Amino acid sequence: MIVNLEYLVFFVLLLTALLLAIKQMSVALDEIDIERFTLWTGIASVIAGLPIILW
Repeated sequence: MIVNLEYLVFFVLLLTALLLAIKQMSVALDEIDIERFTLWTGIASVIAGLPIILW
C-alpha cells in the first residue's frame, strides 16, 4: 500500500511540475521571448518523458 502511495505522490508531483512548465511557456510566448520558450519547452519535454524513462 505504501508503494502505491509513493507512486501516486511521484506522479502528482510530475504532473504539477509539467503544468508549471507549460504555464511558463505561455508566459514566455506572451512576452515574445523565444529563448525562454525554447528552454521551458525542453524542460517540459524532459518532465513528460520521465515516467517512461524511470518505469
